[in-house]
Amino acid sequence: MSVGEFPGASIQSWVPFLLGTTLPTRPFVPGDGIIALLEYAGYTASSIRVALSRLCADGTLECRREGRKSKYRLAPQMIETIVSVDRRVEQFGREVSWNGRWTIVLASIPDSLRSTRRNMKSRLGYLGFGRMRETAWIAARDCESEVEDLIENLGLDGMVDVFVGEPAGLSDIDELLHRCWDLDALTAGYNDFVVRFAPLVPTNARDDLTAEESVLRWMRLTHDYRELVHRDPELPPEFLPDAARSLRHRVVETYATIHDDLFERAQAHARRMFELDSAP
Repeated sequence: MSVGEFPGASIQSWVPFLLGTTLPTRPFVPGDGIIALLEYAGYTASSIRVALSRLCADGTLECRREGRKSKYRLAPQMIETIVSVDRRVEQFGREVSWNGRWTIVLASIPDSLRSTRRNMKSRLGYLGFGRMRETAWIAARDCESEVEDLIENLGLDGMVDVFVGEPAGLSDIDELLHRCWDLDALTAGYNDFVVRFAPLVPTNARDDLTAEESVLRWMRLTHDYRELVHRDPELPPEFLPDAARSLRHRVVETYATIHDDLFERAQAHARRMFELDSAP
């Protein structure tokens, strides 16, 4: 398994993830350990050092020198981001009753804020919104407070309007769903996940993994699962095709069966690499 196994996953996204999930108490750890851990995934030492430097410069990491060694830890403001993502991962796939309410977002963001506009679209997608029109987004739940927080955080007051309510009538709900979300691609993603990780469901299949292989399998499992969580609009079950509903259940079940065991192995190995075996 190599860097090619993690499409779209940059070193700058892996470092805070690895430190935030395996070391929640935020100890300083040697850069050499981070480099060695990520080299397993095929990243080069030079590219990892560049990423560490950039993460310190943008405030994601804190750095200190001990003799000739550099040590790093996750900056405190990143903890809430890690916790927020973990919370959504834990809640993913839970079927709750739907109250029939939708949220519509209308955005008019000028080209001078192009980067902020892209960020807004990405964050709306993460909240489960699909695009109805060029400047109109819709989600099949009441998420007014989350969108209002997003507007405030991005400094978009006066440029985005939010409406929550029940439609007067939808003559073709299937057309709306397929226009706003690619449900076929979502179903295919569910199936790919189940096929890829089904061989690891039996406990004895994981017992044969080396420490390095456990780390890589955990990284891949977590990467793929979070990608699905990010892409999934969490539509009410009655809106999902039967195949998608069944496969989503299998995805959650497969992840739950494998994750904790792989995580314990990966965390133990990471602590050894980070020279924390004797740490409390």
